[in-house]
Amino acid sequence: MAAEAAAVPSAPVGPGTVPRWGTRSYVRERFFEPGLTAEEAAARIRQTAEGMRTLRPMLETMSWKYVLFYVRLKSKYLDLDLTTAMAGVPEARRPDYVRVANELVDNMTEFDRFVRTPKVYESYLFYEKTLKSLDDVTEFLV
Repeated sequence: MAAEAAAVPSAPVGPGTVPRWGTRSYVRERFFEPGLTAEEAAARIRQTAEGMRTLRPMLETMSWKYVLFYVRLKSKYLDLDLTTAMAGVPEARRPDYVRVANELVDNMTEFDRFVRTPKVYESYLFYEKTLKSLDDVTEFLV
């Protein structure tokens, strides 16, 4: 039996290879990597905007762990969605879209940073800025 177990080849797992098994790779492949159309990416950005509005009660009760989890989850695929949704924006409005999208990413990063510390006033401030930036981005996607 020991000889049979030694004969089974193992998958090469080195510094340059990523194993394609487990929950993390399944979630990444299933939800974050599939090719979305510009309309689907825009719908997911709108869904993110609606979901961010539901965070206010969690911020008021200072449930930092849940807010941090949600913000990090949404910011992971927001970059990809913003890039994909840019295909649906008219060519003349793309520079403005890029500026607004960059502001959104910056505001979400700062919001994440202040929730992590947790600084209450700054968290509320960047929460409102993030909501404003999400509204600005969704105006381009109509």
